[in-house]
Amino acid sequence: MKKKMAEAFLALAAVSLLTACGGGAKEVDIQALAESLVHDISYEDELAIMDEEEIRYYIDMPDGTKAVMYMGANGTTGEEAGVFEAVDENSAKVLEAGIEAFLNDQESSFEDYIPEAAARIDDAVLEQEGSYVVLCVSDDPEKAEEIIEKALK
Repeated sequence: MKKKMAEAFLALAAVSLLTACGGGAKEVDIQALAESLVHDISYEDELAIMDEEEIRYYIDMPDGTKAVMYMGANGTTGEEAGVFEAVDENSAKVLEAGIEAFLNDQESSFEDYIPEAAARIDDAVLEQEGSYVVLCVSDDPEKAEEIIEKALK
């Protein structure tokens, strides 16, 4: 009897531990992650920070979304890095779809006159995890994925 009670207790403790470890979403400093994407990856263009109004011009963000986004200053490379925090996971999924639409528009607009930029956009890294969405368009998508995975997981 004591052995069964001990086993039951251990099973309950293991479930509690797993629930505690996975129960809360990881907090991400969106400013720090955006800066890491900008400074730890090489870009052809100089990336300039955008204000919220500029971001909303390009991307349809759900209400309450916080965003830090940088875009190529000369506008001919398609390079950008953005980190977004939506109010919840469902809003993040809506936001991710809006960013995908933005990327598709960007790629279409570059296809005919700057095919290198269109190819770069086609290789964009776009990750959604919980209430966070992260975008990076660069010549080093592997490095971007590494930075993003480290921050989100």
